[in-house]
Amino acid sequence: MKSPLSRFNHLPAHLLRYLRGHSAARPQPQVEHWLDELVAATPDDDELLDPEQEARRRARILEGVRARTRPSGRVLPLWPALRVAAVVVPLLVAGVVLWHRGRQPELLHYATGVGEQREVVLPDSSHVWLRPRSELTCVASFGAVRRVQLRGEAFFSVTKDPAHPFVVQAGEVAVKVLGTSFLVQAYPQLPATTVLVHTGRVQVAHQQRVLGVLHPHDQLQYHARTGQLTLTSNNYTAALPTRQLLTFEQASLPDILFQLENYYPVHFTLRRPAPTVALTGTLDPSLSADQITDVLNVLLQRHHLRITKLSATAYQVE
Repeated sequence: MKSPLSRFNHLPAHLLRYLRGHSAARPQPQVEHWLDELVAATPDDDELLDPEQEARRRARILEGVRARTRPSGRVLPLWPALRVAAVVVPLLVAGVVLWHRGRQPELLHYATGVGEQREVVLPDSSHVWLRPRSELTCVASFGAVRRVQLRGEAFFSVTKDPAHPFVVQAGEVAVKVLGTSFLVQAYPQLPATTVLVHTGRVQVAHQQRVLGVLHPHDQLQYHARTGQLTLTSNNYTAALPTRQLLTFEQASLPDILFQLENYYPVHFTLRRPAPTVALTGTLDPSLSADQITDVLNVLLQRHHLRITKLSATAYQVE
């Protein structure tokens, strides 16, 4: 026997939209008429119904029809989701890019104090010997160029890698090599930057200007303030890697005193402008500060200068 509820399959489209909740306007007369027909065609054990029972049957039948006509699941339109994705995805991509750009590379920093020397192994296995009161900075992972920043003095023994040049940035001077060993002295307190080659070949440049290409025993001094360039030969290169001695080659008195202040916790004062002197010699830092000044006084006699001790840490040149 065909169920009376099967009649909802042949309902007009506007009644189905109403029953499914897709239409806000209620077609009351049509629904009431249809329900009356459906209730009349649905006997209840052949018993007459009172009005209250009939109302309950009408409500039950209507709910059953609605349950049968209700969609099985909710269907979301695709276009709004695509619009959201079109906004969110570029924002996520931009966020990732900015995050990578905002990440600062990990830096390695090495420093020495007064009288301290330190050997450092860089990420590319190059070795650096830092002299007293010096600082070296580089990234933890080198890129196409192995670049380091130097403030002070250091001897470099660079691992050979022609595909990745090694550059020492010392103030305004850049020392570029592929694999060699050399000394760079670039204290901000000194007027000149000095580069001394032990082995291999080194290019020295100031900004975009190449100052020179150095070979073993070549020494270059560059005064950035005046632009003065001096190229000489220095034979004190044999002990450069582990040098403990203080070697001066045509050095001025202020330069020598500054170097002594790097190796000893002392301070020198010049009572009058220093005369133009160029001293050459070697000093042993294992000696005491008093012994070092005695040696210097011998060298300064012909220039009519003398170093006098004022206190445990203070000396005066007059």
